[in-house]
Amino acid sequence: MHPSRSLPRRSTVRRFPSVLVIVLIAIAASVAHADSVVLIVSAESPIHQLGSVELRKAFMGFDVVAAGLSLTAARNRSDPRLDKIFLQNIVDLSDLVYERQLLSRKLQKAAALPAEFVDNNRLLDAVARDPGMISYAWATSVAKRSDVRVLRILWHD
Repeated sequence: MHPSRSLPRRSTVRRFPSVLVIVLIAIAASVAHADSVVLIVSAESPIHQLGSVELRKAFMGFDVVAAGLSLTAARNRSDPRLDKIFLQNIVDLSDLVYERQLLSRKLQKAAALPAEFVDNNRLLDAVARDPGMISYAWATSVAKRSDVRVLRILWHD
């Protein structure tokens, strides 16, 4: 066998483990970032389902009653990516249009604006304490809590 024919083969064999490691790291990274955004309520809440229209209305400042409770919406501002998902999948508006509509409702009807939380743990604590509060969060952060219950998945990566 000619030595020049075996060199490319050996270098290919040597590169294979490093290519495999890179591919495995890429797969692990994509799985690690995969998460879902879930609609949450207190574990003590009598609410067992909430439709998209009711959810949108609650975050738009309208009065919404579910399971005999007046709902309080809490916006989760702890993660910019989560905020984009909220705007696209829950209220279906751009940030500017959403803020304008909230301000307009507040001025015209003296409507209460949704509470805003920049700390995820404080949001989860507030939801856990109030059976009428609804919000959204990453499923992985909610899974660690027994005092907060998931109503449904709103978005999946």
